Amino acid sequence: MGRCLPPGRVSKTMSDRSDEKDRLMREVLGKKRAYEKEDSDEDITLSTDSTDNKDQTDHNVLKSMDGAYDELNAILKKQSDELKSMNRKLTQDKGSDIKEDTVKETKKTIDTDMDQLEKDLARDYDVKEEKKPEVKAFDSAEVFAEVEQQMNQKILGQKKAVSSLITAFRRPYVMGSDDSMPKNVILVSGPQGSGKHTAISEMAKLLYQRQIFISSDVYTIDLSRYTSGAQEQIFLQDMYEGLYGKASIVCFENFETCFPSFLRMINDLTVSGKAVLGRRYVLTSGVLVENQTGLVKNAVDTLSAAGKYLIFVTDGSTEKVQDAFGADFMYHVLDQVKTDPLDDASLHQIIDMRLQEMIQKCSDNLHIQVSASDDIKTWVYAHFDKTRGADSIHQIFYDFYVSVTQAVLDKKPAEKSTVPLNVQDDIPCAELNGKQIRISREKTSQEEIAAVNKELDGIVGLKSIKDYIYSLQAHIAMQEKRKQQGMKTASISKHMIFTGNPGTGKTTIARLISRYMKAIGALSQGQLVEVTRADLVAQYVGQTAPQTMSVIRSAIGGVLFIDEAYSLYRGKDDSFGLEAIDTLVKAMEDNRDNLIVIMAGYKKEMAGFLESNSGLKSRFPNIIDFPDYSGEELQEIAALQAKGKGYTIDPETLEPLQKYFDEVQKVNAAEAGNGRLARNVIEDAIRKQSQRLMKDDSADLSILKKEDFDFTVKVKPAEKTEEPSMQDLVNMLEKNK
Repeated sequence: MGRCLPPGRVSKTMSDRSDEKDRLMREVLGKKRAYEKEDSDEDITLSTDSTDNKDQTDHNVLKSMDGAYDELNAILKKQSDELKSMNRKLTQDKGSDIKEDTVKETKKTIDTDMDQLEKDLARDYDVKEEKKPEVKAFDSAEVFAEVEQQMNQKILGQKKAVSSLITAFRRPYVMGSDDSMPKNVILVSGPQGSGKHTAISEMAKLLYQRQIFISSDVYTIDLSRYTSGAQEQIFLQDMYEGLYGKASIVCFENFETCFPSFLRMINDLTVSGKAVLGRRYVLTSGVLVENQTGLVKNAVDTLSAAGKYLIFVTDGSTEKVQDAFGADFMYHVLDQVKTDPLDDASLHQIIDMRLQEMIQKCSDNLHIQVSASDDIKTWVYAHFDKTRGADSIHQIFYDFYVSVTQAVLDKKPAEKSTVPLNVQDDIPCAELNGKQIRISREKTSQEEIAAVNKELDGIVGLKSIKDYIYSLQAHIAMQEKRKQQGMKTASISKHMIFTGNPGTGKTTIARLISRYMKAIGALSQGQLVEVTRADLVAQYVGQTAPQTMSVIRSAIGGVLFIDEAYSLYRGKDDSFGLEAIDTLVKAMEDNRDNLIVIMAGYKKEMAGFLESNSGLKSRFPNIIDFPDYSGEELQEIAALQAKGKGYTIDPETLEPLQKYFDEVQKVNAAEAGNGRLARNVIEDAIRKQSQRLMKDDSADLSILKKEDFDFTVKVKPAEKTEEPSMQDLVNMLEKNK
């Protein structure tokens, strides 16, 4: 029969346990924890640098979060082992006089105290240890066969590419992998809109569902964002989040325009599994911060790609990848996946799938029953952007859904109403409450071409420029026809130089060109981004290239119009301007199929500007000169300006008005302003007419009479300068072809 433990001995055991806990707290946290501070008014100092001159055990200093947590874990484990050993001795002591219930109670108390201690540490340091889930053993052949079957149901027309991707992801589970290296390095190439990103995302989801991946996320790094060494901090932070986050896949795209030193770092990750950083960093609240004070404990000085799938996605060729990264990089790319252009059968399947998805969304969210005629599918096939493939089809059906939603909000049809979709005069429509409502959010190409042509016809003069725009349409249409027949196409440079005095219509024509190019399929977006030197050139070292690239990215798919472009170059000592020009030249080459750059300015200044960079001359074969308006043309412009404001010019005033314009243009067309002169003259006449009408209540309010105009020539004669002719500019460019 066991003996009972005397009361004094029980008290001593409990006291020892309490003393041990207090000792542990002191050892881990110092004299007192930060939140237990009592008799001091000093502020708590936060430090992430172990080189701080203050005593690191001082209770006014909190230890580095990462270093402290490692230390806490080590001490906690040590104390846990000691307590467990103590417990085993108590329970194994045959001659012990402790009752079984007392032993159980003591063990329970110890466990409770340990749990509480862990909570206290987590509260003090706001840190929780994340345990990575263990990947269970599985039959890779069986699992990846199932994944491939499901992939082919969603990634249409790419069975060969899907098979290659399955092989790439299965490879590490067959041949094994080095724990210090990437799990695999994969190159995925193919035309835009062929399903490259969709396939990668779908693979991540399916492997996550089978508990092979711990997350369904794909961390994508757009390398076109990092075009300058000044963006190193942002680049490293994004890389750190990708490499040390939960996503098993880190996807790199648009490497063609990335800053070279960043590409070398990515190459090192691929070849050796790690990249050595040029500086030491401290991790503070998940953010990499450069260490400014010297050596620190637990500094981050390398990045590791261990255990990650590194996938490089490109629309270009394998040769371009090797040009960017080198042969050693390609040696470590064990799998190359190439998607094919979608064939007609696949495109029709995708259209059917997207249509059914939209119909289901309309039923679930809008509570209407949508039906679609075959004309809708035929229209989508005829109008989607072939260069964007499935992405463009998805965008069209998204526009349909948005438009149908708006119609439901406006018309408020009865629940479960039937809404047929059809095509009327080449325009997709929804029939709602007996009315046909347009559901395409963009004009069709033919509608837009007609609108631009009408606007061009309404512009006074500029016949040679209009003819040039019309010729572009014919050329691009013919090249598209050759492409459809499998013939080689002859791409032409569409970058332009506009020369001419202010007010001759350069910006107006640039805007119409951007719309026209979008309508005929030469550009994907059709926006006009108008900038000057101030928008491209920064004020501080290292900022110009990122600022210039930011502007260029906003113009991709449209036209970048640089007014007074010669101001970018202010001599060989203008390093900021030269940096902007170099960045621009490279971006023009990288985006030559989906970006038009138009530079505008005076002929003389533009000639000098083109000499600042040899790459500029060869990239601007199209020089368009905007002549000064004649007096007759300005009189016609003035009449249109007046009409637009609700006025008409008295016929008796037209002849003297034209003579006035002739005289002004003869004296100094550049300073007069050309088209702006006509606008200013009309606005001034309207003000004077108002004064006249105040004295004559019976006068016609809409007529501008001769007395409302001031025909005094106020511009100063132009100074004579030797300005290069158009032929001089053409000859200069011809020498550099």
